[in-house]
Amino acid sequence: MNFKNLLQYLFTSILLLSLTSCGPEAPEFVTLKNMEMFSLEDGNFVVKAEAVLYNPNGVSITIDEIHVDVLVNGNNIGSVNQNLSSEAKKKSEFSLPLEVQFPPKALFSNILGGIINMATGDDFEVRYTGYVKTKALGVSFKVPFDQKETIGLSLLN
Repeated sequence: MNFKNLLQYLFTSILLLSLTSCGPEAPEFVTLKNMEMFSLEDGNFVVKAEAVLYNPNGVSITIDEIHVDVLVNGNNIGSVNQNLSSEAKKKSEFSLPLEVQFPPKALFSNILGGIINMATGDDFEVRYTGYVKTKALGVSFKVPFDQKETIGLSLLN
């Protein structure tokens, strides 16, 4: 190997190393906040929350899509599928609102147990599992999350 080929090899290696180490990073899932479940006048229920993520990059990122499955007491009650085109500023947290509306029958695998839970005001376990698709400098990322919370619901609300 002559000196010119050695320099080209060294230059290419340094360039590849610097490009791969300085590329954009995937956003980080932080938490779900403001989770609540309540009933509507038409008899349906609504589960709301905000997904909080952090953009560690020195550039803004775009949020392209969010997919969330909502499970209450282990029963899949609905999904959120949104195609978005919003932006998250560099090195900052950002929130994405989530909302699922569903009929009471989707909530209870055991109707009698569900009625007793509602009447006594017992708590429900709500689990959010899914992903957020983002893009930074042309590189796409799929950020998974899985979070659960216990919230109360009463017929008296």
